[in-house]
Amino acid sequence: MHFFWVFIGGGLGAAARWLLSDYLSSGSSFPMGTFSVNMIGCFLIGIVSAILFEHSVKWELLLIVGFLGGFTTFSSFGLDMFKLIQTADYKNLLSYALLSNVLGLILVIIGHKATTYFIS
Repeated sequence: MHFFWVFIGGGLGAAARWLLSDYLSSGSSFPMGTFSVNMIGCFLIGIVSAILFEHSVKWELLLIVGFLGGFTTFSSFGLDMFKLIQTADYKNLLSYALLSNVLGLILVIIGHKATTYFIS
């Protein structure tokens, strides 16, 4: 049953991300649609995690893991960072922030270059 809640929430979150991002995208070189979705997702995960804190596994799976996970994993990243701040685990906070952003970008570049190399 847990899978069902994540599945339903994830599908709805992904659809909401596409709709909102498409609506907010402009002709600008700044990715306003994605940026807005990420910031809204962070705000919403703060609200939902405070309301659901240790209350309901079903609603956590549906709304946090499913909907907000499908909407933007950046919100999950923000929540993880907040938890590290709450526990004053600043070493892991800094490591997580730097590794996620820098290594993530490097892996996107490597994946893109490797793929274009092998398919061309």
